[in-house]
Amino acid sequence: MQRILNKETVSKVGEEVLVKGWVYVRRDHGKLIFIDLRDRSGLLQIVFNPQVSADAHLIASSLHS
Repeated sequence: MQRILNKETVSKVGEEVLVKGWVYVRRDHGKLIFIDLRDRSGLLQIVFNPQVSADAHLIASSLHS
């Protein structure tokens, strides 16, 4: 899978993508965790829901800026 920039995700709706960057902001709202992932092209908000993927939610809970 080829890495794409955050700004390119708009054209990839419904597809699996690989993005890389750093955690700019993390917000934990109890069941949902929101991560603002930053790269050179901008910000991408990622939502982690334990009902969708418990493993991803557990990993997201350990991420910090």
